[in-house]
Amino acid sequence: MEVFVNAPRFRCNLVFPDGSVVGDVLTRFIQTQGVSSEDFYVVRNGHRSDLEDPLQHGAIYHLEPRLCGGKGGFGSMLRALGAQIEKTTNREACRDLSGRRLRDVNHEKEMAEWLKKQAEREAEKEQRRLERLQRKLSEPKHQFTDPEYQQQCHDLSERLEDSVLKGLQASSSGLVKVDDVSAAKRPNSDPSEEPEKKKKKMTKTPAACFWTGVGELDELMSSEDDDESPSTSSSSCGAVTVTTRREEVEPMQSSR
Repeated sequence: MEVFVNAPRFRCNLVFPDGSVVGDVLTRFIQTQGVSSEDFYVVRNGHRSDLEDPLQHGAIYHLEPRLCGGKGGFGSMLRALGAQIEKTTNREACRDLSGRRLRDVNHEKEMAEWLKKQAEREAEKEQRRLERLQRKLSEPKHQFTDPEYQQQCHDLSERLEDSVLKGLQASSSGLVKVDDVSAAKRPNSDPSEEPEKKKKKMTKTPAACFWTGVGELDELMSSEDDDESPSTSSSSCGAVTVTTRREEVEPMQSSR
């Protein structure tokens, strides 16, 4: 039985007796090359052959050297590289079984859902518009109720009306007349008339100035009459003040 043996730095045809096994080929090679049987194994047709398998006539047997084993480390290298590789969950660039991209498929689904809810959105929009319109047309719910403030407003309007009426009556009755001013210009030699004219001035001044609606104007005008000069007085009240000043001055001149 003849077989072809192929090994590193060894290639030849060997003849074996019938009934030989694969282990005989490895034994012949070890004896010829002087190597250990643990360093080689036999391969036929790309498959590893068992040493107890019978030899096939005309077959080709390869004697392959064994590789020295080591610690390895390939798994740790893969783990180190895996940490550097970016992991993503975005699969939209992938394709389905029909060849379409998942991005397009998902987009079509979203468009279908959006169109399905379009009628609901339009109804909600119309409902909100009607609610806004009703709120605008409805009367305001807030109520301003402050009795004290309302009473003050009422009293103020009444006082204003009374002041206007009294002012009109005072201007129409002629309490302050031009004749009084002309009479004040005439000299008066009787000093006893000064208190009466002062009383007249005090009675006319509030009446003439009452229409302004200010309650404390009487005291203010009285203090101004004592301090101001005749040149700074004005209006009807001022005219009465000028008259009083001149009446006080003329008796002093006559006494001199």
